[in-house]
Amino acid sequence: MKIKKNLIEISIVLATLLLLFSSSDPILHNDSHRYLKTTDGKFFFYPYIILMMQKLFNNLNSVVFFQTILASLGIIFFTKTIASLFKLDVLLKILITLFLFLPIIESYRNILTEAVCYAFSLFLVSLIIKLIYKFSIKNICLSSILIIVLLLTRQQFIFLYPLIFLLYLGLYIIKKSRKNLILLTISFLSIIFLHNSLILLNKYKNQDDIKNKTILNYNSGPFYFTYVDAIYVSDIEDIKLFNNQNFQKTLGAILQEMNERKALMKHYNSRGHFSLSFNDIRFYSDPLLKDLAINEKTTIIELKKKISIKLISKNYKKYIKHIFKKMYDSTWLFTFMPFFILICSFISFIKKKSNYSLLMMFLSIFTLSNHSLVYLFGRVQPRYLIYSDFIILIFILVTFTIFFQKKSD
Repeated sequence: MKIKKNLIEISIVLATLLLLFSSSDPILHNDSHRYLKTTDGKFFFYPYIILMMQKLFNNLNSVVFFQTILASLGIIFFTKTIASLFKLDVLLKILITLFLFLPIIESYRNILTEAVCYAFSLFLVSLIIKLIYKFSIKNICLSSILIIVLLLTRQQFIFLYPLIFLLYLGLYIIKKSRKNLILLTISFLSIIFLHNSLILLNKYKNQDDIKNKTILNYNSGPFYFTYVDAIYVSDIEDIKLFNNQNFQKTLGAILQEMNERKALMKHYNSRGHFSLSFNDIRFYSDPLLKDLAINEKTTIIELKKKISIKLISKNYKKYIKHIFKKMYDSTWLFTFMPFFILICSFISFIKKKSNYSLLMMFLSIFTLSNHSLVYLFGRVQPRYLIYSDFIILIFILVTFTIFFQKKSD
């Protein structure tokens, strides 16, 4: 009887084992070296996982096993949470589990943060659902821990700060009491304090490694990709914005070359044009920016920050148009869809103050925030969006199910 009751969960475990036994060889990408060689950054949780698994098992296959099993457990936990709460039938439960399993097939062997962040996102959303429907200290504490873990794993999740603030505000509106206000305030302040304290502690622990870094190694952060956008929307005349002759010479060479390659926005700007220009701008710029960083005694990322701010400030209209076009050319459906869900759920929340309207507000803002961060500070790739898109699609399906259930009743 217990086997029949947990048939779906057992199937997920068997599918996971089948996947791992078919191949558990790790796949290394260009970004993988950031997690293999250092734990001295702000987003150190995944590198520490790799370090721990390598010390225990002396291979990267153990990392693949760990992140695959973690993601599978996330699916089981998420599915059980929504199935019990919303009284989903077996057929829908099977459909949801199969749908959630798709990203694992694609990412489980990659030595990148996607697999673990996907798992943590499923756990977090499950705990947020529990927190909304069953407000308790336990659910607040567990949610807070998952938020901190995600913040320490990938910079993309910085949007959780304002999102959790809005969620806690909504929870207070629904569950008004002084005790709840105190609990929510303590939780939010604890997230800020612990997150930043752990970053400082890790920085202190690795201060010798950080000092030994050369200026050329600091080539990451939010302006790493924003710089490419800034060059794309600019033109050769924009070098006059910089008084420094070294800046003018370097940017002049970059913009002139990109102009000849027709890699700037003023050339065509048809669908897919930016994706073709992206690597041209990035790879041509790298050696020139390295030389400029050495001459100016600064870091590459500081150069990109300064260049991005000045060029985007001058070309802000073209930049805004470019950001919207990136969205339209790639995943426009997953932007418009949660936007309209947000409007509807907000109106419903104002009228009814219901748990479900708050939940849909949270999920729609979660999706919109995730996409916005990718459009503004990253390269649009499906693997950066799996944390939100699969979950919002499932809840659209759940919403229709609830609607038809009520209608039949």
